[in-house]
Amino acid sequence: MKTKAILQFENVTFHYDKIILQQFYCSFIEKDIYCILGKSGCGKTTFLKLISGLLTPQHGTITHNAKKISFLFQENRLFPWLTVLDNMLTVSKDKAYCLHTLEQLDLFDIEKKLPHELSGGMLRRVALAKALVYNGDIFLLDEPFTGIDIERKQKIIPFLQKKLLDKICIVITHNIEEANILSSHLYELQKHSLIEIKNNIL
Repeated sequence: MKTKAILQFENVTFHYDKIILQQFYCSFIEKDIYCILGKSGCGKTTFLKLISGLLTPQHGTITHNAKKISFLFQENRLFPWLTVLDNMLTVSKDKAYCLHTLEQLDLFDIEKKLPHELSGGMLRRVALAKALVYNGDIFLLDEPFTGIDIERKQKIIPFLQKKLLDKICIVITHNIEEANILSSHLYELQKHSLIEIKNNIL
């Protein structure tokens, strides 16, 4: 009996001025973390936006049964006039859970600070925390570790792996070492499909 896909692209074509995906097919059948690599401009962010419904393909279908999608964009997208905690509370009403998530991302005693008071790496971790507490059925993380130092990254990754254990999570990254640590599922995005990376070499 064929296993039903949780997330699937079937014969999808999408273009701006140039074709990004053409007769594209991919299928995710297991809940796990998937890392997508590829050259700049190959369509990695577009791929996530198509999953989220922010973009619509010109041809083909994208199917999933997610009621909520957590999307960490390349930009942090925090409300500058709200404190860190209030930013979190726009997507989750569980204050204790928000504070716990901040702590797990090595963010202590910053809940009353405004975004402009934080460093770039801290802002990225707050944006990641916000995506996590939204607690979607699918997680789309676009370059989640931008500006985060190696030591903190090593602390954060085990928490992410535990948090996302029963979810489909698609992570866009340029860093193959980072991808290797985060997941055993590594793919390169090409115009027609996702290609599994053999021997962890692009």
